[in-house]
Parts: sequence; C-alpha cells; structure tokens
Amino acid sequence: MRKVSMLLTSILMVLVFASSAMATPAKNTPAQDKHNAAIDAKKEKIRAKFEELGEYRAKKLLQAAKNGTDVDPQQLDSTEVQLEADLQALGVNAITPAQAQAIANGGSDVSIQVTVPPSNSNVKWYDIRYTYYTGGTTYAVQELYAQGLAGGTNLAAGQNGVTLYTNKQILVKNVTYIAQMYAQKAIGTIPIVQWLPYEMLFSDNSQVTNNSHVITHRSLSTVCFSYVKLDGQSDNYQSLSYVSNMVSVASSHTLAGYNNGSPYSKTTDKSNTDYATNYASPTSAVNAYKDPYAPRQSFISFYRFYNNDQTASLTQYIINPSFPAQITQ
Repeated sequence: MRKVSMLLTSILMVLVFASSAMATPAKNTPAQDKHNAAIDAKKEKIRAKFEELGEYRAKKLLQAAKNGTDVDPQQLDSTEVQLEADLQALGVNAITPAQAQAIANGGSDVSIQVTVPPSNSNVKWYDIRYTYYTGGTTYAVQELYAQGLAGGTNLAAGQNGVTLYTNKQILVKNVTYIAQMYAQKAIGTIPIVQWLPYEMLFSDNSQVTNNSHVITHRSLSTVCFSYVKLDGQSDNYQSLSYVSNMVSVASSHTLAGYNNGSPYSKTTDKSNTDYATNYASPTSAVNAYKDPYAPRQSFISFYRFYNNDQTASLTQYIINPSFPAQITQ
C-alpha cells in the first residue's frame, strides 16, 4: 500500500511540474532580447528624425501662412532632402508614386498588402521592415509612415489669427506660465509644454500687463501603420495590426498689453511635437497581431492652447485614419 501511495505521489508531482512548465510563457533568449534592444534604439532615432522633419515642415507652413503664400509640397529644400537621407540611412525608404505602382505590380520589396492612395501631392509616404521577437517567436514587421506636407490633406490642420483671450488683464509678474499647450491621448489630456513669461514676452516682466493673446498655428501628423506576420510567411498573411500618430505643431503667438503703461505687442513662434501613447511600438503591434483584444490604435485626438490659468482655450482636433486609404491628399 505504501508503494502504491509513493507511486501516486510521484505521478502527481510529475503532473504538477508538467502543468507548471506548460503554464510558463516562453521567453526570448538573451540574443533575441539584444536584437530587440537594437531595434528599439534604431526606432528612437527614426522617431527623432520624423520629429525634426515634421516640425520643419510645420514651420514652413506657418511662415507661409504669415506671409500669405503657399508651400509647394513637391519642392523639397536642402534640409528636407538631408533629413530624408538620414531616415534612409536608418532603413526608412520614401515611397514615390512610381514605387507605389510597382507595389501593385509586385515589383517592389514593399508588401502588396501595404497600399497607398495614388497621389502623393500633399503627403509623403515611407516604409521600413524589420524582425522582432516576442515569447521566443520571430515576427516580421513592416511600418508604413504617412506625413503631411501641406494643406489639402487631412494630416494637416491649422487656424489663422484666432483670439485666445482679449480684455483679460494679466499682471505677468504674478503668473508662472503665460501660456500652455496640452494634447489628448490614451492616458488623458496632458501638458506638452508650459511657456514661461520670458519665453513669450520680455525678460523683465515686473511692469508688464498682458490683455490679449492671438494665435496662428499649423500642425502636421505623421501616422504609422504597422503590419505584422510570422517571419517566413508570405505577405499574404500580413495584417494591419496597429495604427498610431505623432503631431508636430508650429504656432505663432502675438501678445499685447502694456509695459510700464505704454502699449506693446510681441510675436513669438514656437514648435513642438508630441506622440501618441506607444507610438510606432513594435511590442504593441505584435501584441495586437497575437491578441484580438489588445489595443489596435493609439492617437493624439486634439491639441489645445490655454492661457495662464486655463480659463481660456483654443482647441484643434486631429483626423485619425484607421487605414491608409482614409488619408486624403
């Protein structure tokens, strides 16, 4: 009887250990984690370059608006050419209309599952491929980026000469921030930047009273469409798993009031970029591919300018496309 009991105990222990082993999720090897870290580091550089490019182009649009002129989206200047070359060095390739046609004919390294609208007049498209490991499994990721170039696309937004407030007497020496900018994303409405008085007015604000704030602004979105498949599969298995955006804003602020009793007016231009939660995240893209309940989108849905105490605001909503075809050009 004792032998039977010991045998049953041994069998039970084997089953418990086997069950535990089955319940333990697979992990990446150290080499796979090292590969992912290298991809993450490269993605940070790519994000920084898209930020530079987005802010530069938004500032071009802002300056054109202030001058009453237009920006020709097909004429890239030397700065844009250099930034695109920097992106290419990181593995990000621009897609021209001719290449988009080649995609449809299967004559490009870009997947036939990745489709872009036929015209690139006001939007520039870019793509990159890489592999990423999750749970020891290798996934192939292709990211398609769309960045607005000029008005005429729903990736661009802006307003001219909008009054944030007027006839509101603000003694500047009594405030910490003269203006603030917030963005709405998955984690809530959070501050992008809070401008100090000396950033927007004079270094000596002891006798400055501000009673008017007028804003002209332009923004350009960079949307990342992430396609995922198991590494080694044909592109027919590729799935659009995750979509996210970043928004670059160039804004011109004209503040008017009194300095030592004399009327004054000062205009200051600012540029800022903010990212949706988990923007262009390989982990989020792979998780969405594996799990139908995982988040599939992450967007900044609007940005908002505030005065010093948030009693006045100006809001700009952002169009968030779920598919490339929803981007107008």
